[in-house]
Amino acid sequence: MEINENLQIERNLKGAEFEKTGNPEKAIALYEENVAEGFKGNHPYDRLANIYKNQLDLDNEIRVLEKAIMVYEEITIEDRLEGLPKLFRFKNRLEKAIETKKQLAKQKKAK
Repeated sequence: MEINENLQIERNLKGAEFEKTGNPEKAIALYEENVAEGFKGNHPYDRLANIYKNQLDLDNEIRVLEKAIMVYEEITIEDRLEGLPKLFRFKNRLEKAIETKKQLAKQKKAK
């Protein structure tokens, strides 16, 4: 599959516009395309993780963070050291999302 980086960047820009105008579903669709293609930048992963977190959609938040980690592990292997801090940040966010999911599951069981 050939990746068109200009198209991916355009999707990110349009996604940000949709977020600003209160249309997160259209933003999600654009960001998800970039995630599916393994976009080599943090924007769609950060934005999707935030949107899903705000929607309390922890499964999708976790899925996106796991994909971000895979992409940034590859970036770091390619000697792009700027990817290392982002890799650690995504791993920390993933741990928090998993912990939140566990806590919510415990709360549901307690009821």
